[in-house]
Amino acid sequence: MSEESQIDEEKKIPVNIITGFLGSGKTTLLNHWVNSPEFKDTLVLINEFGDVGLDHELVESVDSSVVLLSSGCICCSLQGELVKSLVTNYIKAKRGDLPSFRRVIIETTGLADPAGVIATLNNDEFLLEHYYHDGTVTVLDGMFVREQLKKQYEAVKQIALADLVIISKTDLIEAGEIEAIYDITAEINPAAKVFPVVKGKITPKILFDIGPYKNDHDSYNKRVSAWLKTKSQVRNIASSFRLASVNGAIGISKPKIIAHSDIDSFSLEFNEPIEPLALLAAISDVQEQYGDSILRIKGILNLKGQDKPIVIHGVQGNLYPLSELHEWPNTERKSQLVIICRKSVLEQIELMLNRVINNPDEASLSYYQQMIDDIERSDEDY
Repeated sequence: MSEESQIDEEKKIPVNIITGFLGSGKTTLLNHWVNSPEFKDTLVLINEFGDVGLDHELVESVDSSVVLLSSGCICCSLQGELVKSLVTNYIKAKRGDLPSFRRVIIETTGLADPAGVIATLNNDEFLLEHYYHDGTVTVLDGMFVREQLKKQYEAVKQIALADLVIISKTDLIEAGEIEAIYDITAEINPAAKVFPVVKGKITPKILFDIGPYKNDHDSYNKRVSAWLKTKSQVRNIASSFRLASVNGAIGISKPKIIAHSDIDSFSLEFNEPIEPLALLAAISDVQEQYGDSILRIKGILNLKGQDKPIVIHGVQGNLYPLSELHEWPNTERKSQLVIICRKSVLEQIELMLNRVINNPDEASLSYYQQMIDDIERSDEDY
């Protein structure tokens, strides 16, 4: 990534997504955050004002959908589509009709798929120019997360897509159970940071270090290293566990952990530098055929013609712009990819990535041909 593109990225407005099941504690967390000084200059997009305790902090109503809080936070009721809300509020701020904002928080509905919001941010030309996804927060209900993970694919997916996991209602469950939820989360998504909370009381500062574009290169290197912990698999995604008493103390017994039926992960390593066109062809092929089944792609790449490591990061068929690390996290200059996906297509994705990346000449021709086909189709449509 060039210095100019890094500067352009820093001018964009970071967007965080808060997701979680109904009753998980998203609203309680948001109530605490919108009234904090750290949320000054933040635009919060929520579904209904009535769901969030704003009345006692309301200082001005801009229009039927936007209110200003004494904390400096701007809250906008998400009455229309997401793109319209982000574009409209950006223009209002530039015109001076709203105070300028430096961050956006989007609260999803209880069963909303955060991948859809991320795709919207990555696929709209205006949003790509002015905003970027800076990380997803998933709130887990400490009392019911076991049953949700056992019965709901969406609950597992929300953890897989998270950069930050909040365990709520920890005052209502045993310490051993909190530890077990930590273990479950680490098996699904070892790179996610996890924090237990009571009644949403945790500083919003935890948001400021989870996204892909940061100036703190040491911190970013550590996060990249954490991604690569998934050396071979997330084979046993725990969706139930039981507590055991050992000499009167509460401990965690794991022999009967039940795996979710259709989420898994694998990693690939390439010791030789990768031909960039082969990488593009490989990612293009798997996204075209299995995009909806790929929850997360993360990795560090040794690309031909590049001295520094390149970070790749994608969510369900949507890739972030490639970014560059200042140095390798370890002494080995090799490429490592970690993919979290549906178990039913894992082998097909693994074979396809290996085949295309390991045959760069064939891949390059394939990718060029695809580009030509796309151009010809565009000309025909025109």
